[in-house]
Amino acid sequence: MVDLSAIGKAPILRGLTADDLRQLGAIAREQKFLRGERVFTSNQSAECFYIARSGRFALSVGLRALDTQRQLVVEEKAALDAFGWSALVEPRQSIYSADCTAPGTVVAFPRADLEELMAANTRLGEEFSRNLNELIGDRVRVLQKLWIDEVEQSMARVRHWSQLGPRGVPDAAAETPPSRGVTPKA
Repeated sequence: MVDLSAIGKAPILRGLTADDLRQLGAIAREQKFLRGERVFTSNQSAECFYIARSGRFALSVGLRALDTQRQLVVEEKAALDAFGWSALVEPRQSIYSADCTAPGTVVAFPRADLEELMAANTRLGEEFSRNLNELIGDRVRVLQKLWIDEVEQSMARVRHWSQLGPRGVPDAAAETPPSRGVTPKA
């Protein structure tokens, strides 16, 4: 049993009653993490949903380019933030990895127990699902902004390279405005 009163104001728990929080606390477990420890790994089965009680947690995706693997941080989560919602959404596989960046504690809700509770207490399930939809919508907006920023940067690079001539120097024709039929005097 985990006392959820300290995280009862978490956005994912908005609209839940004290009894709902008690029921959630009955299935929850606390986990402590040190800086650098991994909470979960991408492309693995997502078994738990998490709410940060303290600390900071980076959500990242692995990228491979030119034979180099690197983690790109997409979001950072802190106290009262929820993450790991892949556990509740098909195909129930983590898209991101979550790493602790400042020592902290999370409250973990095992998927099977959480789904069973939401089925038994449909009002809790509806409120929780409504809040989860907002959380997912926020993530979509973050990813959309990242994608738009990347497309804009790519277009700027294409524009730059398209103005270079065969020797990698600016093409004079690309920089000279078109003539209006007036020939400059020599």
